[in-house]
Order: sequence, then C-alpha cells, then structure tokens
Amino acid sequence: MTSLGAPINVYGQVPGKVRNLDVEFVPEQGCPVAVTNGRAELDLDPFDVPIDARIYIDYKNISERAIAAVKFRLRFTDPEQNDRGTWHAPDMELLAPGASGQEKWKHEKVDPRCTSLKVRILQVKFQDNSHWVSMKMSELANSSSSGGNSPGATGRGGARGQNATPQQQQSNPLIPDAPQQQAPPANSGQSGNSGNQAAPANDDPFNIGR
Repeated sequence: MTSLGAPINVYGQVPGKVRNLDVEFVPEQGCPVAVTNGRAELDLDPFDVPIDARIYIDYKNISERAIAAVKFRLRFTDPEQNDRGTWHAPDMELLAPGASGQEKWKHEKVDPRCTSLKVRILQVKFQDNSHWVSMKMSELANSSSSGGNSPGATGRGGARGQNATPQQQQSNPLIPDAPQQQAPPANSGQSGNSGNQAAPANDDPFNIGR
C-alpha cells in the first residue's frame, strides 16, 4: 500500500508576482499641487489575476500658501482608456510652499483588465481653511443636476479660495461619473487596517468646516 503522506501547500511556495501599471498625472490649470512621481504595482496570484494594488505618490505644493490637506482621484483604466474603477483618497499633511509630501495606498478588488492609473487632484484645503476645487467637480455636478451625461476624465480649469463659484466652493460634492470608494492610506497606523476599508466620514478633512 502506497502512503500519500501529508498534503503540501504548493501555493505558499510560489514566489509573489508583481505587474507594474503606467501612472499618468492629469494636470489642471491653477492647481496648487503637482504630482512629481507615481508608482502603481499589482500583486498577482499564480494565475496572473490581481490580488490588490499598491500605489505610491509623491507630490509638491507649488503655490505660495500652506496646504493642510489634498484629495486625490485615482482611476484604473484599460488599454482603450475605459474606466475600470475610480476612487478618492484624502491626505492630511501640512505642506509649506514648495514642500513635498508622500502618500501610499493599498487597494483591493482590482479589475484584471486595467493597465494604467490616472491621478488627478480634486480638492486642496489650505491652512487658512479656504479651498481650491477642480473644475472637474463643477462640470460633473452641473451635468448631474441638468440630467446630462458625465464628461470623461480629462478637463481644464480651476478655482482658488474666495474667487471660486458656488459650485466650486462645495465641500466634497458627489461626483457621479463612476462608483467611488473613500480609502484610507495604507500607513494610517490603525490596527488591522489593510487600506481597503472605506474611511469614516469624520476622517475626511473636506467634511470639516472651513
């Protein structure tokens, strides 16, 4: 009689696979923040299916005012530039004029068709509690209220502080162009938090009164 012996965990012995995504920063006229470097890596299972995404962003305050928080929009896209997942991530870090910041996130439930990541600055909160808001937010809010179709991921424009229109001064308006998810940074320091859980509303600096 041949003994089969104990089962062997083959999966645990397979080295981890990683696939890099192209990262594109979508600039906007008048934006006080610039993304200076970005990296996105997909962790793959043995069948090359994405398990999660790890995203690293370096950005810089290119304005003459101190910044208290920045909200990013991150969008996974396929080779045809179709939206394969859009989500928002705020970062609370005090940046003096000319200073740089870093952030990293871990995001699960990645569409296997995605090949690139687009990064846009949606909202900036200055230390004096005034806001810069992307024109994209106004365009999408106006399109939603008028019953029109939402525009794509690109666009130009912007508003600063007290010169913003009423739509642009809204604090965290809904963007209807894609399902969204508010994700905390992977280094948030919370016990057991892998970065894929939705952040509580009170953790979003743009919900705080200006």
